[in-house]
Parts: sequence; structure tokens; C-alpha cells
Amino acid sequence: MMKPADIIAAAMKATAEKQRKENEQRVTVALEAFTQARDAHTASMKKLYDTEAAIRRSEQERQTALDESAEAEQNWRSRFRSLRGNLTPEMKAEHSQRVANRELAEEFTALIAELEDDKDSAMLGACRSAHQYTTAHNTAFTTYADGEWACALTAIDPALIRAFVLRIRSLELSGSESAYATAASELTDSLGRMKAVHEFDMAQEPVLSVTGLYRPALTGLDMKLYNSPARRTQLAQALAAKKAANGTGV
Repeated sequence: MMKPADIIAAAMKATAEKQRKENEQRVTVALEAFTQARDAHTASMKKLYDTEAAIRRSEQERQTALDESAEAEQNWRSRFRSLRGNLTPEMKAEHSQRVANRELAEEFTALIAELEDDKDSAMLGACRSAHQYTTAHNTAFTTYADGEWACALTAIDPALIRAFVLRIRSLELSGSESAYATAASELTDSLGRMKAVHEFDMAQEPVLSVTGLYRPALTGLDMKLYNSPARRTQLAQALAAKKAANGTGV
């Protein structure tokens, strides 16, 4: 016949195993959602970075065109005056090039304006994907952590429970009026000291090595925009208005 302690231990073991399996299923689902959100945000940020790179490149090209146009303008006017208005074929070709450089700079100016709108749109998309990313991370991490905690509570070493009960009884015999609270505080202090020196070996952490211990960094994101739904709504409305105006030829 099994002793009551053995029956309790067996029940706790069965409960812990059940919780472990249930937690594994929940974690698998949450982790998959997290990786999908992470990949989606990575794609959003790539679109943003590509747009920013296009703006920088266009600004450089525009400046080059402006510089070349200014230099050609000065040289052409000097030669034009020195020739007293006698336009040679070479001068005519240079004049056409001057005009082309100015027009090219204007084209880049218009392109940059369009790219700035594209950048704002990409930033809005990145803010949305970042929110989904951090939410999915929070869900995955807390699902795993809470499950690990629940499993640990049902798998506490009986020796610890026995010692805890004995400690309470010892305090009671010593006249303590808060024996349980004192023992619990001592246990908490001990856990705190162990926590301070605990280190995670990520090579042995298949879940934490994916999620990390902290919220994902949102590098490159406009945090003021990210933290302000009102700003995002205002920007989205402004972009929609521009798009509508362009669509109607205004």
C-alpha cells in the first residue's frame, strides 16, 4: 500500500508532466507567431532602409547635377561674352547640356519628394510590424516563462517542502507569531541570492535563444511616431490625401 506522501508525490509528478506537455504546445504556437512577426518586421525595415538609401543617393545625384550645372553656367557665360554672342556648335552643345543638368536636378527634386512620401509610408508600415513583433515577443516569452514557472511549482523537491515545514514549526516553538511569513521571507531571500548569480546558457535554451530575455530592439524606427497612435493616424491621413490629390491630377 502506497504511503500518502508517495501518492502525493506521484500526483504532483503526473500534474507536472501534463503541464509540461501543454506548455510545450502553447510555446510552439507562440514561438511560430513570434518568428513570423519578426520576419515581417525585418522585411518592413528593409523596405524602409532601401527607401532611405534611395533618398540619400538621389540627393547626392541632385547635388552633383546642380554643381555641374552651376560650373557649366559660369563657364558658358564667360565664353559667350568673350565670343560676343557668336554661338559655335560646341557652345550650342554646352548650352543644351546646361539645360539638361538643370532639368535633371529638377527631376531628382521631384523624385526625392515622392521618395519622402514613400519613406513615411514605409515608416508607418514598420511601426505596425514593430507593434506586432513586440506583442508576439511578449506573448511567446510570457507563455514560456509562465509555463516553466507552473511546471517548477508542481515539481518542487519534497525535501524542500519538508524543510520548509520544519522551519515553520521551529519558529513557532521559538515563540514567533509570524513563523510562516518569516520562513517564506528566508526562502525568498535565498532565491534572490541565487538569482543574482544565475546565468542562462543560451546554447542550452532552444526557446530563449530565439526570443532573448528582453524586448527586441527597434533600431531605425521613429520612436515618437511608434509611441503615438495620434501621430500615426495624422501621417496616414496626410499620405492618403496626397495620394488622392495625385490620383485626381490636382
